[in-house]
Amino acid sequence: MSHNLPGGKGGLYFSLALSVTSVAVILAFTVDENTLESVLKFNPSFLALAGLMALFTWILEALRIRSIARAMGYHGPFRLRDAVRVFLVTYFFAGMTPMALGEWPAQLYTLCRSGLSAGEAAAVALVRGFFTKLVFVTLAAFLLFFDGRAAGGTGIVFRLFRYTFWAITVTTGIYLLLLWQSGLAHSLLEKLNRSHRFQAFYERRPRVRRFIGKLLTEAAQFEETVHQFSRKNTLLFLLPLLYTFFFWGVFYAIGPVLLLGLGVSVDIRAAVTWQIMIMLMIPYIPVPGGSGAAEFGLATLFAAFVPSHILGVFIITWRFFTYYLYMISGGVIAFGVRK
Repeated sequence: MSHNLPGGKGGLYFSLALSVTSVAVILAFTVDENTLESVLKFNPSFLALAGLMALFTWILEALRIRSIARAMGYHGPFRLRDAVRVFLVTYFFAGMTPMALGEWPAQLYTLCRSGLSAGEAAAVALVRGFFTKLVFVTLAAFLLFFDGRAAGGTGIVFRLFRYTFWAITVTTGIYLLLLWQSGLAHSLLEKLNRSHRFQAFYERRPRVRRFIGKLLTEAAQFEETVHQFSRKNTLLFLLPLLYTFFFWGVFYAIGPVLLLGLGVSVDIRAAVTWQIMIMLMIPYIPVPGGSGAAEFGLATLFAAFVPSHILGVFIITWRFFTYYLYMISGGVIAFGVRK
């Protein structure tokens, strides 16, 4: 599946190097004589549970992708394992590029490899992104305007989170606009195609003419597919929206499970709140995977109730089950598996 996928390995190496360096710095300031004792007491059943929860999020996301495709009128074969592959490869290229710029190209490519047309794939990716943004902006608004800890916090992490809220709000509005004006791309391409200057240009270039014709066809398919979002019973889209909430619910439960395994008395509300803040900020940090910022941000927020001698261990395990495991699996598929 590695042919024609976006991006190179440089972003991956940079992200991993920065993440490992950040963890090493945190460990250097937190490891003491009690760290090894705490690690040896780590209940392995909680590690197994965290791993199962991570795998369950793969299934939830695959079900979400398939349910969106079905709700938007795609009736071709779309196996669950193919949807898992779409998710992991998409996650991989989002994680190895600054501000997740590789997410859309990878998602479109893998959806097309699963049988969807380019127009259908773009429509599915748009609705999937909109549902994710909708959940994000809802969570961010709740934390900012109703949750006392997040709203009243001081320090750079809280300031960045407040800026993130407005960035999420703007991007959610852009996604909504694209859903509302789904025919814009098709209209612009038609105007370009009718331009006399452009016609004179591509008449001497058959390949360009065929390419524009293909673009027009896919833009029309995109418009028609997106229209299913408004024409069909909205209950059809309730299921993928529920999958979105379930995905993030399970994802944010991984942190508390790991803390319980380390013997920490867990403040569930704080543990979930701090994870939400970090995960919402990561896509807007101009570093692949938010590496460095995620680790140090997590250390800053969790230091209030996680003993310092196991803080670094918690960050390593949390990052593994919420980032490295996804990246490793997505990388194996992207660079090692041929369909």
